[in-house]
Amino acid sequence: MNLRRNSLLLALLLCPAWLHAEPASGGNDALTKALHGESGVNQAASADYSAAYALGEDVAGTESKSTNYDFTSGYFSGFASGYTGNFSLLSATVGTSRIMQGGFQVGVPLNASVQLVFSNPLNPSTIAQGIQVNLLMDHLADSQDQIAPSTYTYAVMGTTVVIAAQSSWLGNTFYDVVANGNLRSIDGFVLAQPTHTQFITVLDPHQENVVLQPIPMTPGAEIPAISAAPSINLDIPTGSLSDYAYVLVSQDPVHAPLLVNPVTLQQATQKAQASGGAYQSPLALQEIAAFNEQGQPLSLSKSITFSVTTSGSASLVTSGGVPIRPDTLSLWSLDSAHALWVKMPDSRPNGGSVMGAVTQFSVYALMGSADADASDVLVFPDPWRPHGPNAGAGPGQTGTDSGGITFSNLPSECDIKIYTLSGSLVRVLHHSDLSGPVAQQVWDGNTSGGEHAASGVYLWRVESSVDSKNGKLMVIR
Repeated sequence: MNLRRNSLLLALLLCPAWLHAEPASGGNDALTKALHGESGVNQAASADYSAAYALGEDVAGTESKSTNYDFTSGYFSGFASGYTGNFSLLSATVGTSRIMQGGFQVGVPLNASVQLVFSNPLNPSTIAQGIQVNLLMDHLADSQDQIAPSTYTYAVMGTTVVIAAQSSWLGNTFYDVVANGNLRSIDGFVLAQPTHTQFITVLDPHQENVVLQPIPMTPGAEIPAISAAPSINLDIPTGSLSDYAYVLVSQDPVHAPLLVNPVTLQQATQKAQASGGAYQSPLALQEIAAFNEQGQPLSLSKSITFSVTTSGSASLVTSGGVPIRPDTLSLWSLDSAHALWVKMPDSRPNGGSVMGAVTQFSVYALMGSADADASDVLVFPDPWRPHGPNAGAGPGQTGTDSGGITFSNLPSECDIKIYTLSGSLVRVLHHSDLSGPVAQQVWDGNTSGGEHAASGVYLWRVESSVDSKNGKLMVIR
């Protein structure tokens, strides 16, 4: 077999299904390859030849190698024996811009296309079953599990599939484009592993939209670890936005601001702590901003419902080591012009969250305060009889010397005053959640002079900055 100068394209690792040999007259053989595209993209060239080749497949015949190429002089018909290969997704592009939130692409236009580029040409007959678009979450943030109508285009022996919605994508909807094990390359190879290309479309102003942050984890999602920061829920009614939009949230606007100057936040927090004490420190900061498809900031034309779910327990959360009682939590909005936090008058705790209506996109703080409510104070054991026949610390028992008398459900900051029936002051105890057990204080049964209080009935009074409660207790020595 003679090779003419630059007349034959040598392809290492030829796709065997396309090879065949045809005899020619005159006793010469002609070796032909039905080219359906070269089997590789690497190039080797000299004055006598140019060749496209790929590495890793079976070879046949006499082999010639160098550091730049690996050619074989023989060929085979049918598929290569003893080798099972695979191919992979090289890249995925959704639309023409890439706006990220919490590891997901958001703000995708309703007419955007999805481009999937693979390492190998595909078998066109496997695309319909091998690539599908799933709808995972609708515009109200309700979980879904359904196939979204879509179309695709693919150039034969190309490596790019372009996917589009059958009409248009739905607004504020979470889609997942999945390439699965049904997809095959033209040479019969399988996809190395299933792939997920996920995105959320722009908010449609003509419908109600619910925005969550962080975005819920979904099967196949590859997102950064979610921090312990509280999660938010924005319920945006129809007509609240003037244009198609995307909403971004920064849970750390001091170090990763969207629009607001972090210095303004720091000044507002310092003022809040100066007026409200240690309890009035932001538990969390959330900057929320909305933009149209051109990236211009948008404002609200009507109020939206804003809900923040705390990450603490049902009875206590902490801010910088300060114990905060959830029933004191409220939402505060930043007044940028005066560097002040302004309490939202209708914000209120709601189970494990705090919710309220907001009229602007801004920075919001979740803050608590000292709990001044004394209405639920109780005292036990009563009577306190540490040396009686039923003495002990168990349920229904009358206490011990070391256990003393416990005042519970106290305000965050308060004074406990104990009097005799004649009105003489026996002892004053100061309680602070910052320095002791939260909402509890123990009286050891001693007077302010250190003597044991005598047996008898005593009056007590708990006083906070705005509330008080009175009661009686009995001591039996």
